[in-house]
Amino acid sequence: MTHTHRDGSFVREESRDIVDRATSLISERIGESSSIGNTRGVEAQVFTELMGSERYGRVRGYGVGVTPTQLSAVGRYTQDVRQSSSTAEVNDLKAEIKELKQSHQTEMQSLRAQINQITSLLHQFVPPQVPDSSSARRDGDASDPWSIYFGVYMYFFMLFEVHCKRKLIV
Repeated sequence: MTHTHRDGSFVREESRDIVDRATSLISERIGESSSIGNTRGVEAQVFTELMGSERYGRVRGYGVGVTPTQLSAVGRYTQDVRQSSSTAEVNDLKAEIKELKQSHQTEMQSLRAQINQITSLLHQFVPPQVPDSSSARRDGDASDPWSIYFGVYMYFFMLFEVHCKRKLIV
């Protein structure tokens, strides 16, 4: 409040009386009213009763010389500045998301190409065979080409899966 000293005491007794009357009227009317959300309306009504209605071409509470058109121009300017900064921020975030999606897709394509290359190399050295139910398979013979192929394939598949999960988490 502009009508008080630094220590909180009022500059003039008239100001203290107005504030005391306003405080008592506001608390009385809020006590009468059951709606809690209407406190601003009650405050505005009490202020108008105590200070009088607004006069044409003047803005109460802003000092001498301030007109309503000046305040509306300031309000429009600050609203435009907020909106343009928000729009710029949203556009920046959209561009960043698009860039991240593209880099993620590129990386996924690269990983798929590597898996395909490794798979084709494995096919060159160990042709895919239908596993039989021979005793060598049941005994876990490590020299069986199918078990080698399957083990290497599963290893790279797990690496790929872990990498994909990491990318989704980050």
